[in-house]
Amino acid sequence: MAAFEESDEYCPHCDNHFIIEAKTPTPVVGVEGEDARKDARMLRDERMKQLALSLDDEFADLLEP
Repeated sequence: MAAFEESDEYCPHCDNHFIIEAKTPTPVVGVEGEDARKDARMLRDERMKQLALSLDDEFADLLEP
């Protein structure tokens, strides 16, 4: 089919539109893991108190002259 016409999109017997526009894939960045019902380590529980300490802060005090 070198020459595609608009009338080629429709069925000649019943005029149904049988060519559907293709969806273009969009790149998505995501995190994949195990099922959250089995292993919930990747989920943050908002009810739990977050620790304010980080290793960078602890080691920064040790590195200062």
